[in-house]
Amino acid sequence: MQNKKTIMSVSALMILIFHLWIYVTHSQIEMYLRQLCVIGVDLFFFVSAYSIARREKIDYKNFIVDRFRKVYLKFMIFSMIGTLYFDWGLTKFIKIIFGIELFEKGGGAFLWFLPGIMLVYLILPLYKKIDSKYPKWTPFITILLYSSLSIIISSFTTYQNLFILTNRIPIILLGYYFAKYDIFKILNNHQVNYWITAITTFMFGILISYFSYVTHFRVFWYKDLFYILYIPLCIGLILLLDKIKTNKLSELVGSVTLELYALQMIFGFPLANQMFQYTNMKLLSNLLTIVILVMMSIVIQRILDLKDKFK
Repeated sequence: MQNKKTIMSVSALMILIFHLWIYVTHSQIEMYLRQLCVIGVDLFFFVSAYSIARREKIDYKNFIVDRFRKVYLKFMIFSMIGTLYFDWGLTKFIKIIFGIELFEKGGGAFLWFLPGIMLVYLILPLYKKIDSKYPKWTPFITILLYSSLSIIISSFTTYQNLFILTNRIPIILLGYYFAKYDIFKILNNHQVNYWITAITTFMFGILISYFSYVTHFRVFWYKDLFYILYIPLCIGLILLLDKIKTNKLSELVGSVTLELYALQMIFGFPLANQMFQYTNMKLLSNLLTIVILVMMSIVIQRILDLKDKFK
């Protein structure tokens, strides 16, 4: 992976569009494209898993402490801001920061992705250690455990909302094995194969995601599966984005993804409504919302990371 920040910045903007986009035309294509932006989360999971797998050696304790400081501590700060802003109360705040709300509400939990990605940080280095000792058996056992987990959740529990996280396990594993087997390097050694793979998976992903969206999206069981059905599109998009060189803008947006995600979930909805009331132009209000939230994220990120500049 040559242009990680490009992928991260596009992913962050996709998530923002998914949450806050005000439909301009209300056409089926526009609604599909907005819904498609949900895969921004999958791209993040892929990149995170890939980055962990690429590390030659992981000091588990130091890695977790670093992730806690850079991710979970900020999650706690934004959870406190959200609690004060929405007047939730202490009980909800405790449920949020300890991940209880994630199990209860899945994607409906406040900033669910952050405890979700923290679980990846906790588990994947251990998975890598096991995989290095038992490389032949680990993938098969993992598939068996994942299948069993899916069956247990769907058949014997009331935690079906967890599929928003557990059905991202395949894309997480793909990110891991892309790094382990150096798939990017293999494909880059033969550019024709690279572009054929990228375009084919992307187009196939578009076709299957669009067909499933227009025919099955409102079917109850589909909400549990579309994360998996979108995997070809995710891989194709990652391969295409990795060919776009990182620039100053993508570097900037890619460095504030956590702050951008948190701010949009706290202030994004009233901001988007305010921009529309002010401009009375849907497209312009969408663009203004994006720009303002990115600028806010940059400021907040500078404040939260200010102490690091003086180390």
